[in-house]
Amino acid sequence: MRRLGRRGTIAVMVALLAVPLIGMVGIATDGARAWLLRSRMHTALDAAALAGARNISLTPAERDAEVAAMFWTNFGMGSTGYTPAKATGQAWRGFLDASTTLDPPLVADSSTMRVSARAVLDTTFARVLGVRTLTVAASAEARRADMGMELALVLDVTGSMGSNLTPSPIGSATTNGTNIDALRLAASDLVNILYGTRTTVPNLWVSVVPYTTTVNIAPQRTGWLDPGSRDLTRYAPRGWTGCIEARAATGNDQTDAPPGTEPFKPFFWTSTLGKYTVKNGAVPGDNDWAASLTGTNGISEMYQDIRENNNTGPNSGCPQVPILPLTASKASVLNRIMALRSTFRGGTMHNVGLQAGWFTLSPRWRGLWTTGTLDAGADTSPATLPLNYKTQYMQKVVVLMTDGQANWNDWGGGAPGDCSDTSTNNAATPAGAPPLRPLGCPKSGYPGNVTVAVGAPPIQDAAGNNNSDYSGYGRRLENRLGIAQPLTAARMTAELNGRMSNLCTAMKQQGIIVYTVTFNLTDTATQGLFRGCASQPDYWFNSPTQADLRNAFRQIGSQLANLRLLR
Repeated sequence: MRRLGRRGTIAVMVALLAVPLIGMVGIATDGARAWLLRSRMHTALDAAALAGARNISLTPAERDAEVAAMFWTNFGMGSTGYTPAKATGQAWRGFLDASTTLDPPLVADSSTMRVSARAVLDTTFARVLGVRTLTVAASAEARRADMGMELALVLDVTGSMGSNLTPSPIGSATTNGTNIDALRLAASDLVNILYGTRTTVPNLWVSVVPYTTTVNIAPQRTGWLDPGSRDLTRYAPRGWTGCIEARAATGNDQTDAPPGTEPFKPFFWTSTLGKYTVKNGAVPGDNDWAASLTGTNGISEMYQDIRENNNTGPNSGCPQVPILPLTASKASVLNRIMALRSTFRGGTMHNVGLQAGWFTLSPRWRGLWTTGTLDAGADTSPATLPLNYKTQYMQKVVVLMTDGQANWNDWGGGAPGDCSDTSTNNAATPAGAPPLRPLGCPKSGYPGNVTVAVGAPPIQDAAGNNNSDYSGYGRRLENRLGIAQPLTAARMTAELNGRMSNLCTAMKQQGIIVYTVTFNLTDTATQGLFRGCASQPDYWFNSPTQADLRNAFRQIGSQLANLRLLR
């Protein structure tokens, strides 16, 4: 028998060793692939856990969809595609074509989200050793860091936000109500995202500032008023409801000066009843009220929800809901948001609302918001607030929302200004109230044949510019802004916009973060103003529809929900 030569022996040994050598190389190669898979999975799970914690207060379906979308966006999907409704609990081909299953997210507590996944990777070279698959599993957990925040929600509640006749059910998920309904839903979403299921969050304080051309500081705060303007008997029988006028003469409509520096004058819209006449009779004014019209509770401003533009009284144009200063209570914030109603007449002045938002955040106002009795004390704020600017681990944030450009409204139903509506309406709404519109505007001869009573607001100026409704800056032709003639509507709006811009700059210089939202608004100048006011361009949200408005507030809430990874 022939013996193998040395070369033959070596060949046999190499052949015998080839299988384990190939297996070892395969294990190393497939091990490297598994490591890459696990690394990619960790990255995707971290992002998904953060998304889940940020949206932990949404419905489970909405929350889990956010988790799944973030995971698959970062992990990658195979050619089989991806359906959000099948995002968890089913295997899909992902990174490296691994068969991957994202487990249903687990809510560990009111602020913690756990997310896990596993993947089965088909091997390549390791198959020669009988190892056909490798299983990789990973998990991540995220929790809100709960860094401190003082947040002011500054919300436009002017008449253009819609009728209050048939408000949608509060808390409804639908978007077919009025615009004020949509705002209440959107702002509530933001609050629910920040609080989650908790009633309070450590070091989270929220204020709510409804605005028109004025803001309501609450009627209990008479100590903030100029002593010379405190004749509140002229508001009888209802009384002063709490609105104030802008401190334009001294420039303190562009600062955070507290009332100790310059007190406020109470907002008061003088009656126009009988101030305008023509040869054959009366001309309706724009605010024909008298305390004696219908008895002890006769001023029809008590019914502004249903009388809308036909509402009259010394407080007309004043937001019905007072400012809620910084409070820790989720319930108090939601209750105030749900109480919002649109307020008709006067116009829109964003700078007035923004400044009031600053009042609730400025340390110059510390301790001033400690008085009030509405909502069982919810209108009060701790004497230690607001905190100093740039306090460690604290942020100050404003969210400013509007649906229109800055303006003085000029209602066409009565003098001064436009008086083109000749219709009448003798219906008493509600029953026992004065008629909605007993007088119509003259069908001819206005304004040339109209006699204006001494001391009454002029209908027009010499250049033919119309006067306006009363506002936090008085009437347009009073020119409390002090701008040069001519007093056109465009020039007045530009001045208001400039004052808002000044406020934005001053607040951001103090470290206040500003988010802005424009809703159902096509005016490019106002869009640019709000974009420039925001702390950075992506902090401005343009919302053409009610659904967009709700999404904008949710995005802001998600950005404000400070998060950190646990592991």
